[in-house]
Amino acid sequence: MTRMPLPPLRMIAAFEAVARLGNRAAAAAELNVTTGAITKQLRALEQWLGVRLFEGEWRAITPMTPAGRRLAVAVTAGMETIQNGIGEIMVTHLPARELRVLVPASLSVNWLLPLLPQLERDTPGLRLRVQPTHTGDDWLAMPHDAAIRRDGFVPEGYGRELLFQERLTAYVAPSLLAEGFRERALEAAPMVESRTRLGDLDRWLAAAGVGRIGVKRQEFAHFYTAYEAAIAGGGLVVAPTILAAADVAAGRLVAVDAAVTIAGAQHALLTRAHAGEIDHHVAVLAAWLRRQV
Repeated sequence: MTRMPLPPLRMIAAFEAVARLGNRAAAAAELNVTTGAITKQLRALEQWLGVRLFEGEWRAITPMTPAGRRLAVAVTAGMETIQNGIGEIMVTHLPARELRVLVPASLSVNWLLPLLPQLERDTPGLRLRVQPTHTGDDWLAMPHDAAIRRDGFVPEGYGRELLFQERLTAYVAPSLLAEGFRERALEAAPMVESRTRLGDLDRWLAAAGVGRIGVKRQEFAHFYTAYEAAIAGGGLVVAPTILAAADVAAGRLVAVDAAVTIAGAQHALLTRAHAGEIDHHVAVLAAWLRRQV
């Protein structure tokens, strides 16, 4: 059987990243190229195929055509198969090594640390030493092999592996629901937020159609303090679903309206880039973390 010719891999990689991440800027950041380079590859792919994959003019987020959506399903499935196969080979032959990873404190406690036993079972050659970081820390001066960051800043000499983009929703302690929280339609409900995530609460209130934007609420210096205050019954908090999942499962928090979510920050794994070299331990870690989201 004659094999059907395929477009160059760089075109497929650009298209797959845009299809998976939803916009060209995020795809460019993951592939360490400019947004213009992504656009060039997408146009070249359309020309190679002889069919439009995106509708209308190029914008920050451009809807796909039916042909684009069909190709996205096929390409995404193909890339996942390739990544899984490579990952299985790399894990099997990975020499033992410990990685020092800097992680924001709330993400460390609520997400990564509980996953470490599973990581050790899945990747016997990889061990993590997790160091929590806080807003204001000079993390570049701290000893590390990799760092998970959500501020979008990529220092010179570092590579970036996108892990996930947050989805945010509002949570309260079950005790507040018992007091008729929903019946008050959020108009008189106590609310908490942190100075490190200013704006998230107002954006969620706007999405929920609640007219309390800009109203004074209890404010904390750090997110994890505001989050713990919400667990203690101090009020509504807007938090990443990935961080709150364990507390929801344990009955410590309840989503006010799980159908109302907003986009949050992107979290990426940053490592020092060495020209022409691939850090297989970091690559395995990034792929494994993406599968846990």
